[in-house]
Amino acid sequence: MESELRESVDDILMVEEAGETPIVLDERAKLVRIVRLVIRDPELFEIISDQRETERPEFVKRALKVGALALRDAVITGKIDLVERKFEGLCVELDKILEEKLGKEGMRGELDKIFGRNGELEICFEDLFGERGKLAHDILDMDNKNSPIGRLREKIESYLVGKDSEVYSMLDPHREDSPMCHLRKEIMDELASLKSMIEERIVKKEIIKKTTQKGFEFEDTLEVFLQSVSNPFNDVVERVGAEKGKLGNLKGDFLITVSDPTIEGSPPRIVVEAKAGQNLRLTQKGLLGELDEAIKNRGANFAVAVTESQISDPIGNYREIPPDMIICTFGEDGLPLEVAYKVARTRVLLDVYKQFEEEIDVRRVDGIVGKISSDLNAIRGIKAKLTSIGTTSEAIKDDLRLLEANIRESLGELHECIQNSIRSE
Repeated sequence: MESELRESVDDILMVEEAGETPIVLDERAKLVRIVRLVIRDPELFEIISDQRETERPEFVKRALKVGALALRDAVITGKIDLVERKFEGLCVELDKILEEKLGKEGMRGELDKIFGRNGELEICFEDLFGERGKLAHDILDMDNKNSPIGRLREKIESYLVGKDSEVYSMLDPHREDSPMCHLRKEIMDELASLKSMIEERIVKKEIIKKTTQKGFEFEDTLEVFLQSVSNPFNDVVERVGAEKGKLGNLKGDFLITVSDPTIEGSPPRIVVEAKAGQNLRLTQKGLLGELDEAIKNRGANFAVAVTESQISDPIGNYREIPPDMIICTFGEDGLPLEVAYKVARTRVLLDVYKQFEEEIDVRRVDGIVGKISSDLNAIRGIKAKLTSIGTTSEAIKDDLRLLEANIRESLGELHECIQNSIRSE
C-alpha cells in the first residue's frame, strides 16, 4: 500500500522555477496558485478528457475543492480515533496495575511474604540468631509493636495498607492533592475539549443544512449528475445560479441547452431550480411562481424544480405540471431527476416540431410518460413500506430493480418515438 501511495505521489510534479514557490497562498484575496502542476495518471486523464475543452478548467477546480474537503474530514476523524484509542489503553493499563499489585487485600499479601511468619526476612534472621533465641523472637515478632520488626511493619502498613494509607491516598482519584486526581483532571479536561470539538462540528453541520452553503453542496451534486445524464445527447449544461438573468435576479440555477441536428434557429432550453431547504409550497406565490420567473429570467422553454426531499405525499417524488413545469426529488440515485430531464427534453422537442403533429404520436408519448410516472410512484410506495417495517427481502429488491429497469426502458422508448418520427419526415 505504501509503495502504491509513493508511486501515485511521484506522478504529481510541481516544477519550480528560479526564485518561485510551487504553491502560493494569497491570504488577502483568498487565492491559491499552483505553479506548473503536472499529473501523470491514466485514469485522471480519461476523466478530464471526457469533458469539453471549455469545461475542463471549472471541472478540475471543483475536483480539487471536493478532494481537499474529503481529506480534511478524514484527518479530523483520524485524530479523534487516536485520542479514543490512547484513553482506552490508559484505562486498561490502570485496571491491570491496580488488580495485579493491590488485589482484594491491598499490599498486605506482599508484606506478609517478606515480613510475615516464615517470611524471607524471618528466615534470614533465624539463620543468624537461632531459631529459639530470645533476641530473635524479640526482633522478629511482628505482633509485638515494641520490636523493631513490629514497628517497621506498623510504619510500612501506615504507608501502604488500608484507606488511610498514603499510597491509597495517592491512588484516590477524588482526593484533590493525589497524583491520580491530577491525572484524572487532565484526562477529563482533554475529553471535555474533544467533546466540545465534536459538538462544534455537529452544530456546524446542522447550520450548513439551514444556510446557503447546504444549497451549494446540493448544487454540486446536481451539476455532476446533470452533466452525466445529458452527455449522451450532447446537451450543454451551464451552472448560472451566480449570474443575474434577463429579469436582473438569480432565479434558475442550471440552464440546459438542448442539442439536436434537426433543429433550425435558436435551440430550446430547460432551466433547473435546485431546492435544498424545507417548507416549500406549490403555489403561485411559492414554488410555481419561482419556476415561472426562472423561465423568463433565463429565456427557457421549460422548468424543472428538484428538491432533496418530497414536498408532500400528494406531490410525491415526481409531478408534471402542464404545460411547462415538472417538480421532482433527487432521490437516492437521481432517478426522478433523470426522468424529469428526459421528459422535459421530449416536451420542448415536441413544441419545436409542431409541424410534424401528424407524424408524431403525441398520445403515445403521453402514455409512455404516464407509465413512467406510475412506476416512479410505485417505487416510492414500496420504499416507504420497507422503511416502516425495517427490512428488505431479496424478492422485494428484485421488484425495485425491475421497476427501475422498466422506467429506463420507457425513457429510451420516449426518445426513440420522437427520433423515428423525425427521420420518417
